[in-house]
Parts: sequence; structure tokens; C-alpha cells
Amino acid sequence: MAKHAYSMPLFTWALDIACTTLPALIAPALFALVLYGMATPDPVVSGHAALKLEAVR
Repeated sequence: MAKHAYSMPLFTWALDIACTTLPALIAPALFALVLYGMATPDPVVSGHAALKLEAVR
């Protein structure tokens, strides 16, 4: 039996945090960006395509 059966190396602990906690924090932010992108009107449909084209030039 191991002397410290429930101990975990620091690298494994950090990798566990990075693989479980960070996606749980990043996913709602990405979902909010998707919703914001869906809420912005399309310039072609709204009739502002010419203005957008001029802004790019």
C-alpha cells in the first residue's frame, strides 16, 4: 500500500482544475457571445450593406 494513497502531484491537480473548472467558466461566456451575435441585425437584411461596405473601404 502506498504511504500517501490520497495525495496527488501538483501537475495532476492543476491539469484536473484546467480540464474541469475552466470549461465550466468559459462556456457561459461563449454562449453569451453567440446570443449577442444572433441578436445583432444582418447589415444586408436591414439595408445598411452599403454603409458597411463604405466603412470597410
